[in-house]
Amino acid sequence: MGDSLPPVLAGRYRALEPLGAGGMGVVWRARDEMLGREVAIKEVRIAPHLPQVRREEMRERTMREARAAARLGHPAIVTVHDVIDHDGRPWIVMDLVRGRSLDQVIKQEGPLPPERVAAIGLAVLDALALAHQHGIMHRDVKPPNIMISDDGRVLLTDFGIATISGDTTELTGANNLVGSPGYIAPERLRGQVDGPPADLWSLGATLYTAVEGRAPFHRSLPIATLGAVLTQETPHPSRAGHLGPVLLAMLAKEPRQRPGAAELRVALQQVAAGRPATLGSAASSASRRRRRTLMLGAAAAVALAVAGTAGAIALAGPGDAPAARPIPSARSDDGFAAAPDPCELLPPGEVRAVVPSADPRPNENRTRCDWGGSPATWLRVTVTHYGPRQGRPSHEVAHAFFESQRAKVEADVGTGPFGEVRPVRKVTGVGKDSFAYDIITLDERAYHKIVFRVRNLLVEVDLSIKASAPTRALRTKAIRVARVISDELHSRN
Repeated sequence: MGDSLPPVLAGRYRALEPLGAGGMGVVWRARDEMLGREVAIKEVRIAPHLPQVRREEMRERTMREARAAARLGHPAIVTVHDVIDHDGRPWIVMDLVRGRSLDQVIKQEGPLPPERVAAIGLAVLDALALAHQHGIMHRDVKPPNIMISDDGRVLLTDFGIATISGDTTELTGANNLVGSPGYIAPERLRGQVDGPPADLWSLGATLYTAVEGRAPFHRSLPIATLGAVLTQETPHPSRAGHLGPVLLAMLAKEPRQRPGAAELRVALQQVAAGRPATLGSAASSASRRRRRTLMLGAAAAVALAVAGTAGAIALAGPGDAPAARPIPSARSDDGFAAAPDPCELLPPGEVRAVVPSADPRPNENRTRCDWGGSPATWLRVTVTHYGPRQGRPSHEVAHAFFESQRAKVEADVGTGPFGEVRPVRKVTGVGKDSFAYDIITLDERAYHKIVFRVRNLLVEVDLSIKASAPTRALRTKAIRVARVISDELHSRN
């Protein structure tokens, strides 16, 4: 790209290579030499010939992005670690996500299957729901701002033009409409007050693009595209299948005619599972339970603000989390300094008692380990490490994320994107906090999952068999694995 490497920032962040460039600058792969990990750095380039007021606007836009993303902790939002002021410009240090943008995926693979697009929509909806409960409107949801990581995660990026409730600084003039033509909601174009429905409209346009391979209102000229958003009906999607009615509802011109986040969640879950959506119909008791959980979680979503971003999105749940339950006070330094290798937490003999093969298969960054010699039985252990954040000790951060994860599962009880989710069960003798639940996928595979916390670590034990329903033996083996890991972790710290 012809970009020269920037200097080492703050004495610790060393840029290695450019990953991509856009109108606002360059994103670099970098190394945090203090912690020995790779990160991404967003360099904002401000043209020297710009008037001072425009330079300040661009700087403020970058700071908005950092402030907005830093308030949120969610698996579907890229974590911001630091902001460096260097050479009169802010540089944002964030998680390095290895993968492709949704825009790149569409260009390389063409239109995506409706079920896959609905699952992507669920993940982004999670992120937006949390942001909205913090008073943050993203205002630039579009395919280039959604990342699909190599390990399957879906992440929302670029809060550069987000608005934050209580933030008194404003972008001036025409920049209040910064965004991408075709993805800006009609009410924003009309100069009306925009809220969560505007972000959900943009999500609808994004999902339409993913499933159809083209944006719903695209025209050859930007001004024509804006006019089409305001005046033209949404073209009926031809490839969307069950997702089609959902997209048309999301892209209604009037915000009050669009589905809310709770109704949209249920509809996307149904489509992701390969079934027609029931938008606008009377909710079943299971759907009402999901809505109640979502509203209760939204009332106290601030608990997630202390949680770090980690883990793959295996099941879509509500983006909002209940308030973390009080936990006994503990020293802020009583946690693990780093995540232990999950492949080393189980002796081979314990593994052989559960699955045919004791040969571990770690993922690239050794946060997950798989065992299993055949498709019939399969074991996965995932360990997520949390550090202190925003003045909260690390064990509280892990506890808050544990609570949000349990709320997600409870909200998805019933039929979810990948099959049936059974009610949460109590687990004894495993970690400080713990719960378990069963999943039956559409291809008749039964899972028993146990999630528990040991200080500032969250551990998930996932044992599955080829069966139409979970068995007592499956649950017993999973609990045995969880207790062995819990005992091992307690012995180490």
